[in-house]
Amino acid sequence: MNFTYLIVEKYLSVIIVEKECFVMKKLLSLLLATLSTIILVSCASQDKLDGDYYWIDTENGLRNELSFSIKGTEGTIEKGEYDKFIVNSKNNTFELTGEDASTKEVTYKHSDGVITVDISGTEHGYYKEGTDAYKEALQKYNELKN
Repeated sequence: MNFTYLIVEKYLSVIIVEKECFVMKKLLSLLLATLSTIILVSCASQDKLDGDYYWIDTENGLRNELSFSIKGTEGTIEKGEYDKFIVNSKNNTFELTGEDASTKEVTYKHSDGVITVDISGTEHGYYKEGTDAYKEALQKYNELKN
């Protein structure tokens, strides 16, 4: 009987150890999945600035023009003293550069498809093409234009 008892006890110990390993693997998998999600979300937040931005002005005369484009961490300005910029999304700044201008760092605000920044000497709101804010501003512009 003692021999049978030892075999059963050893078998139960093996089952307990295997169950603990299974639980540890599940916990590690859950931890890795959580870390992956955090990394993907942080990368996606940088991409949300990508696109074409329009200055749509309906208060100081009618204006609807492409002002700048962003792809990744680089931007190009359509016209003005500066022609390129580097996006620092951590500090919410653009580092403006131009052939005949000294480098300048400006702070931007980003909310609901609108970037508010001074890239031309005056701060304006620039609408990202395709967003709800862009569509609303464009509709107002078109109503006033007609």
